[in-house]
Amino acid sequence: MSKKHFVLVHGACHGAWCWYKVAYLLKSAGNKVTALDLAASGIHSKQVHELRSLSDHFEPLMEFMASLRPEEKVILVGHSMG
Repeated sequence: MSKKHFVLVHGACHGAWCWYKVAYLLKSAGNKVTALDLAASGIHSKQVHELRSLSDHFEPLMEFMASLRPEEKVILVGHSMG
């Protein structure tokens, strides 16, 4: 079975930290895992008062997705607002 790349997106009032158990299990099964903090969440440096729109909040995810090679496929997983 080929290794899959999971991109984990946290929900409202969370950070990438909320995925630590799932990320461990996925990595233990040989998969690649990326769990990132959305803007003004977790350890992301942007503060809530700096967000002007929902697009600002999702900017880290959009930048990450844009950085992927065109042929790279990922499995995008989210919960709550993620």
